[in-house]
Order: sequence, then structure tokens, then C-alpha cells
Amino acid sequence: MTKQEFLKNLSDKLQGIPKEDREASLDYYSEMIDDRVEDGLTEEQAVKLMGSINDIAEKIIGEVPLEKLLKTKVSPKRKLSGAEIALLAILFPIWFPLTVTAIALGVVLYLLVWVLILLIYVIVLSFAVSGIGCIVSMIMNCMNGQVIWGFFLLGCGMVLFGLAIPIFFGAVKATFGYIGLTARSFKSIKSKLAKRKGDVK
Repeated sequence: MTKQEFLKNLSDKLQGIPKEDREASLDYYSEMIDDRVEDGLTEEQAVKLMGSINDIAEKIIGEVPLEKLLKTKVSPKRKLSGAEIALLAILFPIWFPLTVTAIALGVVLYLLVWVLILLIYVIVLSFAVSGIGCIVSMIMNCMNGQVIWGFFLLGCGMVLFGLAIPIFFGAVKATFGYIGLTARSFKSIKSKLAKRKGDVK
């Protein structure tokens, strides 16, 4: 693959990002290829060392702020006509509350999962504190001669600790899993926003 073919293919993959970001990326990779050619490689060898165009495009898109992609996506390609502006104004009481409600619902659902994960940590802490309380009570009861009751409390404490440990590791796994899901979701959103044909100014 030649340098021009590489840059053309990369440009096609980056049509959904702002024009200035796309041109800056193309200039960067063009200079990188030129530098390697100056070091003695052929153009084809230099291009091959760049790696997969899909991986490069994904990396570039990932570095573009989400708000810029959103702005690019919603920006009209042409000026709105007076009739279109009037229609938007007339329908404003309908589309604006629906949009705000949808965004608010998404945020609430996202935060709700974090609340549930936090609740699991609270349960773990409750079990651990109760376990410690049982062991302290066991010691006090044994000192007062209530050995049988003390051993019962010891058993309760051990059960509570036994429950707390797997629940804690489950909570940690859920935490990192949800963080990973959040990162993948943002990455997916950015990729979908960037999939736009035509020149973006």
C-alpha cells in the first residue's frame, strides 16, 4: 500500500470526526511515513509499519472528546430555513422535555447500578462489623462463665465473616466490571458518532 492509499483509507475511516482533528491526524501519519522513508525504508515498508488502519482510526476516534463528536453530529450541514426554525420552535414543548427526560432517565439508571454496588459494600461492612461484635461478645461471655453461649456467638461471627468475604470479592468484581462496561459503552458511542459519511467542517 502506498502512502496516498494509506492516507485515503484512513481519511475515509475518520469522516465522522471534526475536520481539523482529521487533518491533524493525517498530517501526523504523513510525516511519520516520510520520516521512515528518509531513514531508508521504502514507502510500502513505512506504511506497513504503521499497523492496521482500523486500529489507528479507533485510537484517533478514542482521543477525540465526546462533546466534539456530539457537536459534529448534531451540527447541520446547511443553514436551517425559516420554516424549519419555526417548526422546531412550535414543537419545542414536545421534543425538548422528551430529550431531557431520556437523558435524565439514562443518568438515573446508570447511577442506580452504582448505588446497588455501593449497597453490596455496605452489606459486607455490616457483616464484618457484626462478626467482630460477635467475637467480642464471645470473649466477654466466656469470661463471665457462659462458655456455651460464647461458642454460639463465635460460630455466628465466623458465619458472618464467611459470608462477608465472598460478597466482598463479588462486589469488587462487579465494580471493575461496571467500570469496564462504562468504558466500552463510551467507546461504542464515540465509534457510532464517528461513523458519518461526507466531509465534516
